[in-house]
Amino acid sequence: MMRKLLSVVLCLMLAVSALAVAGAENVVVEAVPNEGQFEGQELSILVSADWMGSRYDETIARFEETYGVTVDLQTLPADQYFNVLTSDLDNGTCPDVFWIQSNPVGAIESMIGDPENRCIDFTGADWQNVMPESRQSACISNGKLYGLQIWHNSPEYVMVYNKTLFDEMGLTAPTTYAELKDVCAKIAEAGITPWFMAGADGWRHQLAFFQIGGVYEEAQPGLYEALNTNQATFAGNEKMLEVLGQFKELSDLGYFGEDWIGTDSANQSNEFGDRNIAFTIENSSTIKQIKDDTGTTDEFGLFLIPLGDNTWYTTSPAGPTMFGYKGTEHEDLVRAWFQFVCTPESLQEILDNSPKYTNLHVNVDIEQHWLPEEEEFMKTIPPEKMECCVLQNGTKYTNDYWMQFGQDMIEYIQGGIDANEVLARMDGYRAEAAATVGDEYWK
Repeated sequence: MMRKLLSVVLCLMLAVSALAVAGAENVVVEAVPNEGQFEGQELSILVSADWMGSRYDETIARFEETYGVTVDLQTLPADQYFNVLTSDLDNGTCPDVFWIQSNPVGAIESMIGDPENRCIDFTGADWQNVMPESRQSACISNGKLYGLQIWHNSPEYVMVYNKTLFDEMGLTAPTTYAELKDVCAKIAEAGITPWFMAGADGWRHQLAFFQIGGVYEEAQPGLYEALNTNQATFAGNEKMLEVLGQFKELSDLGYFGEDWIGTDSANQSNEFGDRNIAFTIENSSTIKQIKDDTGTTDEFGLFLIPLGDNTWYTTSPAGPTMFGYKGTEHEDLVRAWFQFVCTPESLQEILDNSPKYTNLHVNVDIEQHWLPEEEEFMKTIPPEKMECCVLQNGTKYTNDYWMQFGQDMIEYIQGGIDANEVLARMDGYRAEAAATVGDEYWK
């Protein structure tokens, strides 16, 4: 019960601060002095695609120049990353720094296994309070600080749509599934793909199911707590089955585009700029990237994912999180890297070099770049509709099997299994993870 209450409180804290630099505290971290102590060393970093991207390039280059070191950045596709990381940790061959998608409900233990023996203990580090308290919870295990989460605080994975196109077609942003189907039909009749879905990325299509956690909790009050204490299952959940059924219906009607399962997001901005697509699930700051990449004069807006007649803007103090490998031969260099990333200069650099993100959720005085569209959207959401976490981060062990669930969704769309089997498999995955960490509720 306490873990569930903590999760809800943390999510509310994140939502309330969504349009401000988090916290009144202004933390200033200084880089480790350069005394030639790292000269000639190499820092290896293992990361999943998109978690660092080009955002860190200038910071990495400046780190190399400052300390006379080299950085070996190993970026893997999302569908390969976790298997490689698990193997490296099990075999004792992990790079000096690695990343996981962490959250406040046990991701460190379930994804890393034994953080005390696999992760550098950063407890008491100068940079801890660079992170707001709501994000620190995803970086701490058994009272020890192991991770660093530098992430944005924009409306995350809602519907980004071409507002100008909608206006010209006499359409309004849908708020129910029935309205969504009607909008999709009219857009498709005009020869435009209504909902751009990049199935080949491997991790995006699941968002349509997981980001609307509030609608599941609303349909079955106490669901998150019951899932976290093994008193409920995904299988048989009527609202989840409804949402999966709606997703398949939209796919069968062609509203995700031709061969969406084989389509990736590499050309997404241009597709928006050329008006080949009307909307997609994305971070709100994608609007900035579309305009920067294409020069379009179209205006864009945001609306909630309407599957299941969802009215919730679920939030989560979660995100890609960086850890130091305890078996490294360069622990002092690793510590210097974490410190370097948290300096005001590096944080501003990371934000300014982000093609998508308009802000960083940090207690540091940097220049944020909030979009008017983000501010306008957040004003439309009642505070009580922000009081629930996304499903994958509000329930234990769920996010650990994000990729497998995505594969199961594809199998369902292609007719290989039914919707309830997709949900039943998630129950099996979660039980396996619970057994691995010895969760008392699954014994």
